[in-house]
Amino acid sequence: MKNQTDRSITILKALGGAPATPFREDCCRTVISEVLNSKGIEHSQDAYGNILARNQGNSLDVPPIAFVAHMDHPGFELTEADGSKGLARSLGGIPIAALTKPTPVVVINPDSTRVNATAFPHNSTDPTNRRSERIVTIEMDHCIDAQLPLSVVFDLPDFELDGEIIRMRALDDLAGCAAVLTVLERTAGETTGDVYGVFTCAEEEGLLGARLLAEKGSLPTETIIISVEASSLLPGVKLGGGPVIRVGDAMSTFDASAERVLMTAVDSLRERDKDFKFQRRLMYGGVCEATAFKQFGYSVTGAAFPLGNYHNSTTYIDDPNGSVGAEFINLNDFLNGVELLTETSKSVCDALSLQQGKWIDPVPDNLRQRLMKA
Repeated sequence: MKNQTDRSITILKALGGAPATPFREDCCRTVISEVLNSKGIEHSQDAYGNILARNQGNSLDVPPIAFVAHMDHPGFELTEADGSKGLARSLGGIPIAALTKPTPVVVINPDSTRVNATAFPHNSTDPTNRRSERIVTIEMDHCIDAQLPLSVVFDLPDFELDGEIIRMRALDDLAGCAAVLTVLERTAGETTGDVYGVFTCAEEEGLLGARLLAEKGSLPTETIIISVEASSLLPGVKLGGGPVIRVGDAMSTFDASAERVLMTAVDSLRERDKDFKFQRRLMYGGVCEATAFKQFGYSVTGAAFPLGNYHNSTTYIDDPNGSVGAEFINLNDFLNGVELLTETSKSVCDALSLQQGKWIDPVPDNLRQRLMKA
């Protein structure tokens, strides 16, 4: 198990060194492809830049399962540059504090080299209006000579492990991507039904990659969709309390039949380890990709890692007096989440058998009699 644990962390660390903003996921996509190629896992890239990987199962009678994670994270896009100065627009849910005060950032060149810079407020921007184009001025340490646009990300750690806490610039959703890659590696040739790993683009700009995948029907209609994310800590959710089985998000509630697959996996894990931790909550802090697939008729559910400093806000996104910081999750929440997803990929058949039976026992005759009126 230690080697498997080390592997999931190794993948997460590699992804942390490949910053991605919406529409510019090339670095992250390269790392994901390298991991898949190293294990001979079948995969392809669609016209929009989404990656679909598949482990083929050994039975056509079991519906496929797809774990969906997104490659991008909120940041900026450098659209104009003159010498060492330029303008950048925000992408995704940027903390207002990054638009109202000087913020250290990094410009990512096409060859993945980095230029240190600072983002300054721009007088044309209303930071509170998310529907408007929000601009910052970028002052770089030196001039750049690269074709625009370029990604600009916060100058925060790619990856740090401090005891039981993982800190990264973009755990949302590189933690999801790393978990899905680990599951694909572990389950190759060991599942009854097909297992897909889906890595999407531009989630932070409105679930775009997932919506286009679902619209096109890139996955079989009978596929069970599980969105895998690091999701904001909410009341009732505990850091260190285990991965969260997500009942729904801010836009929709998910499907009990799909959730049963996750719960069956929990039962199996608790047979081996009675102390296995998990949580079950409606995570209403945002909208995840399960909702995009639900709109097109798929059966969906979600799994989440409780996340601190959501979208790099140390307080809350709309706080102008806040600051920018690394996101963080609990190490054991992440590792237990990987275990949950691995077991889930193997439990589809058992979960379906349970669903064909009765979840709740019949009412006993003596209780029927008590309810009957004379």
